[in-house]
Amino acid sequence: MSVTKIPKISKIGEDEIEIRLSDIVRFLKDSRKTVFFWSIVFLIVGVLYAISQQNEYTASVKVMPELKAATGAGGGLSDLRSLAGLAGVNLGNMSGASEAIRPDLYPDILQSLPFSLYLLSQPVKTSESSKSQVLQTYFSQQSEKGISAFIGRIFSSNDKNELEALVPSTSTTTLQLTREQEALSKTINARVVAEMDKRSGIITITSRMPDAVVAATVARLTLDYLTNYVTNYRTGKARKQVEFLMQQVNNARQRYESAELQLASYRDRNRNVYANTAKIEEQRLQADYMLTQSVYSELSKQLEQARIKIEEESPVFQVLEPARVPLRKSGPQRTVITIGFTIFGTIVGLAVFFIRRFMKRQSN
Repeated sequence: MSVTKIPKISKIGEDEIEIRLSDIVRFLKDSRKTVFFWSIVFLIVGVLYAISQQNEYTASVKVMPELKAATGAGGGLSDLRSLAGLAGVNLGNMSGASEAIRPDLYPDILQSLPFSLYLLSQPVKTSESSKSQVLQTYFSQQSEKGISAFIGRIFSSNDKNELEALVPSTSTTTLQLTREQEALSKTINARVVAEMDKRSGIITITSRMPDAVVAATVARLTLDYLTNYVTNYRTGKARKQVEFLMQQVNNARQRYESAELQLASYRDRNRNVYANTAKIEEQRLQADYMLTQSVYSELSKQLEQARIKIEEESPVFQVLEPARVPLRKSGPQRTVITIGFTIFGTIVGLAVFFIRRFMKRQSN
């Protein structure tokens, strides 16, 4: 029988472990000066960066939009469509009336260019001054503050003449913006956001600004814009119908008053005349008068119905939490920023020491 020899498994001794630990400790001792230097450097940079950052305040508005349901036979399907809309599913126009703009599209409305241009042209007041200024001017003043803005002006090659008023060049189909307008539009899109809770249907509008009063004002203006946008979208057709009917009613009233005046004048002139031709003319004028009266009355009814339809089609936004001026800042977290820079400086110091040591060994 052949005996198979089992090789012995070498075990790492305690001495070897101690050597490895001692190497680590020696490495840390040797690198402590480099690590300390770079940590202090990045600590100072982190402190300067944190100080240069402006305070940020966040204001929010919570609203519950109306989900319009159909009446009659299509009511059940409309209820199902409303629930599906909250889940992000569009069942389409199966029957009955439907929401012209689904609530899940509201955040997209507030990310559009027309909204940002509208918001930048609105007057706001700050907590430091009661004088109103448009939001574009406020952002321009804020961009001139801080260390980062000072450094940006040093390396910036933009001319002051390029800063034009926020009036975009428009034509029938195009919209041309300046660089400042495009930058401010992106700033608005980043600072003003809306989110929809698909389970409850609640819309939360959040505004983040360097001033507490401005943040609350922008949140309120955003809600006003959204309300007017959705209202105009849903009632646009009905409003055009009202304008058309108002013109028709005015024309019908003029014809009615003219026919009434002609009939009264004819009767006054022929009060004692008993000829048949006079009676025929009076009957004709009276028929015209009755016709114009009927048309005027019918158009007036349609006008009132169209006005009622506008009220029925107007969406209802129930404000759950109005815009409030925040009492505390929401950012920046200067302590976290400073700690992060310090940790990064420590890592950089270790890397620098390791690279120097490696290059020294290679040269030897």
